[in-house]
Amino acid sequence: MALLLLAAPSWAGEHTAPAPAAVPTLAKVIPVGPAQQRRLAAGGDLQGSVDALPPGSHLVLAPGIHHGSVILDRTIEISGEPGAVIDGGGIGSVVVITAPDVWLHDLRVTGGGFLSDRDDSGVVIGADRFRVQRVVVDHAYLGVDVRRATGGTIEDCTITGEATRAFGLRGDGIRLWEAEATVVTGNHLSHVRDLVVWYSDGNRIEDNEVRDSRYGTHLMHSSDNVIRGNTYLDDVVGVFVMYSGKVTIDRNQITGARGEAGVGLGFKESDDVTVRNNQIVGDTTGLYLDTTPHQRGAVALFEHNLIAANQVGARFHGVSTGARFTANDFTSNRLTASVDGRVSTDAIAFEGNHWSEYAGYDLDSDGFGDLPYEAREITGRLVERHPELAWFAGTPAEGLIEWLAAAFPMFAPEPILVDQRPMMVAEQP
Repeated sequence: MALLLLAAPSWAGEHTAPAPAAVPTLAKVIPVGPAQQRRLAAGGDLQGSVDALPPGSHLVLAPGIHHGSVILDRTIEISGEPGAVIDGGGIGSVVVITAPDVWLHDLRVTGGGFLSDRDDSGVVIGADRFRVQRVVVDHAYLGVDVRRATGGTIEDCTITGEATRAFGLRGDGIRLWEAEATVVTGNHLSHVRDLVVWYSDGNRIEDNEVRDSRYGTHLMHSSDNVIRGNTYLDDVVGVFVMYSGKVTIDRNQITGARGEAGVGLGFKESDDVTVRNNQIVGDTTGLYLDTTPHQRGAVALFEHNLIAANQVGARFHGVSTGARFTANDFTSNRLTASVDGRVSTDAIAFEGNHWSEYAGYDLDSDGFGDLPYEAREITGRLVERHPELAWFAGTPAEGLIEWLAAAFPMFAPEPILVDQRPMMVAEQP
């Protein structure tokens, strides 16, 4: 085993965030009458065409550029023929939805502004039961921004950020703010800042791909959310859950969260979380656990996850009474586990996990080792006492110390964690 030194997390003190800008509205007289379907040629008056339609109408955009921005202040369907584009001209938000039951689909939205204090967006939503489907969003600060809306769907959209900008200057690809019962599914996000779920309950984030971004998905102060079947590739952090409860994280693939702050899956002061059937592979820190569960009587269950080929398999920061690990596969991690400072894992239950470096035996052939598995970290303890030894990280000298600790148990420190019933062979997926 080798030592990895990690900087203090930059998100350690993050509790709140400023509320988004108000959704812009226009006071208009909306015509009454039967719903209509109209086709608008490129270069036509987009806002004027919307204003002329009664609720329930369908406006079809012909191929070419349609100049925004446009406010959808009535129930309406806006769709595009192949090649249809709404271009905001680089100012403000491009499409603004202020009425319920709006359906926007099959077109490209581009040319939004980049002013963060105004939350310039490709599509901004402030009304319930919206549907945004098969929309391409690019060249805007925020991609799709949902502000205080319920029961919507964002599906099969492609949202691309500005790859040349630093993460702090990019906007979120999708942001849910005080949004409830929203389904975010089948979307492809790249080079954005985050996919954010803040102060938002009862949402489903499923079957999306987020790559080359900062947070693949970031939950904060949000409950009853499901994160399932997503692919996170080469993000700084795959999924991070903060100050949230009743969260299910299932069947996600999290790969390539590298760099000093790289974390595959992290939790901070969250309760009643279920983490199962995920593949957390090739990250700096595979799993990060900080005081989760947080409340007395809450639980955090980790089962049937593959945690493999990470520099640190699991890192523990803060006491996590009520966490339980069972039937997980810890394989070929450079360091199986690490603790920050004097943190103890005694309150965490480890039972029936597979550990690739386990050297025990199974005389009764029940599939579980007859001796406990113990994870130890002698080099980490030495560096904690003598920081100058960090210069030897990854060198043969460090490897020799770890080898001596294994060969001569009298040199070994107290174990970081103990699994009394280690699994001999990993479960097949």
